[in-house]
Amino acid sequence: MGLIDISRSVSPATAVWPGDQTVEWTWTARLDEGGSVNLGALCLSTHVGSHVDAPLHVTEEGGTTNDLPLTAFVGEARVVSAEGAASIRPSHVDHASADRILFKTEASRLSDDEWPESITPVDPETIYSLAETGVTLIGTDAPSVDPLESSTLPAHHALVETGLVNLEGLCLENVPPGLYHLVALPLKIPKADAAPVRAVLLDET
Repeated sequence: MGLIDISRSVSPATAVWPGDQTVEWTWTARLDEGGSVNLGALCLSTHVGSHVDAPLHVTEEGGTTNDLPLTAFVGEARVVSAEGAASIRPSHVDHASADRILFKTEASRLSDDEWPESITPVDPETIYSLAETGVTLIGTDAPSVDPLESSTLPAHHALVETGLVNLEGLCLENVPPGLYHLVALPLKIPKADAAPVRAVLLDET
């Protein structure tokens, strides 16, 4: 059984949404300065790198990270290629049966310190279609399921309406389309709008 890391690294070099909190790393104690231990501290956005959005991210009445079911983050997942597409349409998932669907686009080719000029968004109709088939989670390698310039965020709101869990910022560069086992548990940050995840796929072939 192979283990594939599909997470983005978190460091001061990690690209973040323009205007968002950058990653700050400091040492609060060092052995070489007379301390008894090395001790580091992080300051970062809840949306840094690979992360899960809670409904609170886009609506004041939405649930927080407390309300996200842990079962959604562990289990069967299908990686679907949407490389070269203008948007991710229902036709991309016509035969993609799985409880969790992860979309692979050109964004996976970016390094952790590169911010995309544009992305392949998820069409809201795709989200509604997947919800009807019983999908519990979708994921994308892009930093958002909506176009970068969008202020109305229709895909985010479709996810809230359908109850689908939303992973963003994955890296699927070396992952062929197919069926895997996903483990992508979020940090336990109570009442938050989002949380970073360490996402891996288990290749059971």
